[in-house]
Amino acid sequence: MKIKSFIVICTLVIFASCKKEAQATGEKTETQAVSTEQEVDKNLLKVSFDLVVKKDDNMHLYYTEDGTINFDEKKSLWVPVKGSEGVQEVTFKLPENVLPTHLRVDFGFGKNEAQSDVELKTFRLKYLDKMFEAKDTMIFNYFYPNKENTIVPAKTAILQRKAKDQPGGPILYPHAPLTEELKKIIQ
Repeated sequence: MKIKSFIVICTLVIFASCKKEAQATGEKTETQAVSTEQEVDKNLLKVSFDLVVKKDDNMHLYYTEDGTINFDEKKSLWVPVKGSEGVQEVTFKLPENVLPTHLRVDFGFGKNEAQSDVELKTFRLKYLDKMFEAKDTMIFNYFYPNKENTIVPAKTAILQRKAKDQPGGPILYPHAPLTEELKKIIQ
């Protein structure tokens, strides 16, 4: 019995001293790591859309930092989207220290003949403690559809593929007011 008690006490002493040593050497605890992640996440520009996408797909956000609309794959983000009958939020988190001048959004990747229309509900920009938001058809004050592959029925915020078998989904390009909102939010 004395041996078991001795082993338990030794184990507790070793555990306590290891914990104090980790704190003394500055090792991050789990709580500190989560807090740091939240701090870094807060410093990232987030571009979000609340939308209805009924079939699984991938969304693609391009950005530029040089004032042009010369979009390049090197400055883009992909987000997989699960199909749903309900509204869902799709968020792109730009890399740290990226403050874009223009944004382009591709709603779907490759041929996806099963994909239905994409219904836009809300567009949001968040950076630090600032936020910008546009809803429904007001989104088209900040983006315009690529007419080569995108149809927007009158008085709606619905994006349709021009042809079901086209090689990509609907695409939105930036209007000048989007650039102005980006400037406001990142200053």
